[in-house]
Amino acid sequence: MSAAAGVATVASASHDAGVVRVVGLGWTGIFRVLDAIVAAPFMLLPIGTHALRAGLASAVIAGFAGTLAFAVARALVFAVLPNTLSPKLGSSVALATALAAVLAPAWQVEASAPGGAVTGAFLIMAVLALGAMPVRQLVQDARIPVMALVLGLAASYEPLVFVAALGALAPSFVELARQRRPDQDLAVRAGIAFALGLIPLGLGVLFSLRDPDMGLVVKPFAFPLGEGALPNASLPSFVGAEIGTVLLVAAVAGGVLTALNPRTRSLLASLLGVVVTGLLAFLLRAPAGPSHVVAPILSAIVAVHVLAGVALATVVHRIARARVPFAQASAAMAVVLVLVLPARAADEASARREARAFRGEAAWNEAVWGPAPPAAVVLVSEPDTLRRVAAARATGQMRSDLLVVPSFDVRSRRADRALSEEPKLAPLYRDLALGMMPEELSLAQVSAARPLLASFGARWDRKLARHFVPLGLLSRFESEPRAAADRRRGLDDFGPSKERLVRVSVTKRDPELAGATAVLLRERALGVAACGERDVLSHALDDLRPFAPDDATATTLVRRIVTNKGAIDVSDLGP
Repeated sequence: MSAAAGVATVASASHDAGVVRVVGLGWTGIFRVLDAIVAAPFMLLPIGTHALRAGLASAVIAGFAGTLAFAVARALVFAVLPNTLSPKLGSSVALATALAAVLAPAWQVEASAPGGAVTGAFLIMAVLALGAMPVRQLVQDARIPVMALVLGLAASYEPLVFVAALGALAPSFVELARQRRPDQDLAVRAGIAFALGLIPLGLGVLFSLRDPDMGLVVKPFAFPLGEGALPNASLPSFVGAEIGTVLLVAAVAGGVLTALNPRTRSLLASLLGVVVTGLLAFLLRAPAGPSHVVAPILSAIVAVHVLAGVALATVVHRIARARVPFAQASAAMAVVLVLVLPARAADEASARREARAFRGEAAWNEAVWGPAPPAAVVLVSEPDTLRRVAAARATGQMRSDLLVVPSFDVRSRRADRALSEEPKLAPLYRDLALGMMPEELSLAQVSAARPLLASFGARWDRKLARHFVPLGLLSRFESEPRAAADRRRGLDDFGPSKERLVRVSVTKRDPELAGATAVLLRERALGVAACGERDVLSHALDDLRPFAPDDATATTLVRRIVTNKGAIDVSDLGP
């Protein structure tokens, strides 16, 4: 319910790739097609926007994952304290720790997003739940093919999810191998189940054949560590923000108590396998918040909470068994104190959610594409900007009359389609395909047929810079050079849009939108700098500064304004 309450009608910019894949059914690589499969039934609901429906799918999956987390936590608590712990007290502690995990901000940000990573976390939790069952029950209930199916789905979801699932199941497979002779029929059924789990990979290939305007220009195995986000905080900062010192200490104590019990060492090994994989994902710089978290890290958070539940249940048990008056009542009060953990997690998640701008992405799309002339050609030089375009197209927030061309990959299907729609792009494609800088004639031929919006490339011929006039976050290429007054007027006209963008991305602390804005404003500043117009450049840098206060390119340009005379060299400031 908490995640469902946080679902928005407009998805966050940090989940653009998920929107493209789930809402637009577009190509984002062969991984994570399972997100689209899971969300498909919810897309039929007659409520809200498509982004909201996809977010509801993630919320429901998060609920199922929380149920599995409770099952694992309860099984471990009663395995460590088998006969002496009250069922009500033990179950209450297990429920509290499971809720504290899935109500944490890291879980809630994914549970309310279209195509959130909760589906991958659910697969890992399913593996843990299967591993928590006794091996005898696994054989009697024929659960081994189910294990294989879940492993196949994990492999089709993301490589790190598969690694986490293998780590969680490895102890169960080792124990099973000791107690059971090889069974050829069982191996065949398990192999078939694993192959069925790989079906989403094949569907991912089919997604590449869809409308290129609904996909990204990426390689098939893009995002092996999870779809992109901003640089992570330090590990201590992340642990302190998402788990807390008290729970971390309790988890260490719970791990020791679990290790002392021979019957629970196998499950402890599974939980540690998940924690180690989550730690590995963090060290490999996979996305870890605050606006996007990969599935292995989500599962590691749950595993830590499960181990903490053992220590907390032990404390409650000791209080209940103490030979003092009102011991049972004191134990019940201790459980109430444990219930503070999920309440605190839910409050923190709600506070972070309210800090985000309402419909900030819609305001960004309006500021970028609203000023564009009708039927304009838009040259996009950055994959991140193209991701914003594809997400806006999938949710219906992108103007259909604009022709978007990925200038960084003119061999893509999207570029081919643009060429068939506007043949005047052919000379420009030739220049870019040969590794040359665009010629003035190539750009002029396109601008003669349609309005041309682009960003000046740092390595382009300096003479081209005077053809560009700022228009919103982009610049319009004119067939004839323009004066500095035209560029200054364009920057002045951007003032109201800049104020809106500052409110939705800087004031509301949306780093993805601020970063996307900074990319376009940085490219615009480079074009102004190449013209050598210092007063106009100062204005352009003032526009950039709120979105990237410590931008290295801006700092270098400020230095060159003072030290250089005439035109400013920007050829070494490009990507």
